[in-house]
Amino acid sequence: MWLSKRITREAADSRAQKGNITISGAERIEAMSSANAQRLGTYTPYGYTSSAPIGEEVIVLPSSDGEIALGTRCKAEQLDSGEVMISSLGGAKILLRNNGDVVINALVIDKNGVIHND
Repeated sequence: MWLSKRITREAADSRAQKGNITISGAERIEAMSSANAQRLGTYTPYGYTSSAPIGEEVIVLPSSDGEIALGTRCKAEQLDSGEVMISSLGGAKILLRNNGDVVINALVIDKNGVIHND
């Protein structure tokens, strides 16, 4: 009986949890989920590096090296299906549109390399 309760508790502790970033630093972050997760490593797709701001929602996962943060919640309300946007807290944006355009802030470069500065 006590063993089955322990196994059930350990299984519940090994699930992914949503949390919010409470401290954001150069290499590690902290997030509050059901408990305060400290010194979290962060994982992003290869080639991307970011420092998520305080308050952003993350997924906290257990790993063999302790808990990790897996990305931030996606805010794709401005995107059509298949489009990609990279943005910063300060408002800088790079948008890859489905028609081949690349939009850097307000500067549009079409798929032929022609710059449209409206």
